[in-house]
Amino acid sequence: AVALGQTEQPAASPGAEAPEVFTIEKLRSEKNVKRAVFAGVCAANGWRPGRAMTEETFLQAVAAFVGAPMGPASGKEARHA
Repeated sequence: AVALGQTEQPAASPGAEAPEVFTIEKLRSEKNVKRAVFAGVCAANGWRPGRAMTEETFLQAVAAFVGAPMGPASGKEARHA
C-alpha cells in the first residue's frame, strides 16, 4: 500500500538505467564546442547556466543549431528583391 500523498515508484527493470545527465557547461568542455556556438545554442533553446541534460540531447541541439541556415527565412528574401 502507498501512503496518502506518496507515489509508488515502479521497480526499474534490469539493464534499464537512467541516462546520465551533465551540466551544459561540462558537455561544452568535453565535446569541444566553441564558445560562440555554445552561446548560440543556449540562446536559441532558452537554456540558462547550470542546466543539466543528457549528452545525446546536447549534441542534437548543437547539430541542429550548426546546421541551421543563417540569415532570413527564404520567404522573407523574396519580398526584398
